[in-house]
Amino acid sequence: MLPSMFRVAAKVAMSKKDKRNYCIGAVGIRHDGTIVKSRNSSAPNDRNPKVHAEYKLSKKLDKYATVFVVRIRPGDKSFALAKPCPDCERVLRSKKVRTIYYSISNYEYGVISLIK
Repeated sequence: MLPSMFRVAAKVAMSKKDKRNYCIGAVGIRHDGTIVKSRNSSAPNDRNPKVHAEYKLSKKLDKYATVFVVRIRPGDKSFALAKPCPDCERVLRSKKVRTIYYSISNYEYGVISLIK
């Protein structure tokens, strides 16, 4: 069973009409319990980490936050692999994020522990 924060991240991902095959949503829980959200932006070059949901979310996080990232197909609402790219993972590590949870499928998720 996927954590409920994945459903929140999925809603964030699909919060705007988008013609792409997949949308990415990210939710962060700060150490004080505050929830912050972000989604990826449309850009001609999706390899630019500054348009990635994780990168945009990092601007709103504090130390020891927990991050949930979902890649979802709007048509059938199925989850897909949303493991952060190396640049986004590096940015989240620099923000001292504790753990990143990312979707793999509708039934699986992965975990990256950054701080032990």
